[in-house]
Amino acid sequence: MFAAYGQAGDEKRLAAYSMVLADVPEELLMRACHKLMLTKVFIPSIAEIVQACRTLVGSADDTKRERTWAEAWEEILRQVRQCGLYEKPSWSTPEIAAAVKSYGYTDLCNLNRSELQTASAQCRRFYEEACQNKNDRAVDDYVLKKITGAEMIGLKPGQNIISLEARREKA
Repeated sequence: MFAAYGQAGDEKRLAAYSMVLADVPEELLMRACHKLMLTKVFIPSIAEIVQACRTLVGSADDTKRERTWAEAWEEILRQVRQCGLYEKPSWSTPEIAAAVKSYGYTDLCNLNRSELQTASAQCRRFYEEACQNKNDRAVDDYVLKKITGAEMIGLKPGQNIISLEARREKA
């Protein structure tokens, strides 16, 4: 990747990237870097590489994928319509559940049409904070060595991107 961006001689930067990304499975790291070389004009930061790894794992295993705000909002509205005040809704991710809890599920159920846009903006802020907190915790845990680099990006110990792809193809 460094050669593709004309940075092949930058040994200090290469050493820093290698040290920080050493725990990421090689196959996944190669694919993430390939993806980034196809989409980024400038050399990606370590954070961008880690995010690309998370995205690849999420696309291979939908349960690990962070939902876009549009998907999250659609799920919230669908659960409000289906469950209303009398049934317990179920959320696909803890981050969506946290956003709903922060806003108030009862308040969402009692919204008027004219209040939807404001509610969406407020819930979005709660959702983005929950996603950021999750990502911050994963990085903190990794830095404190509670989990491996593979787990930080969504893989279980010993799991690799190939096994995820096989599972995705079966689905």
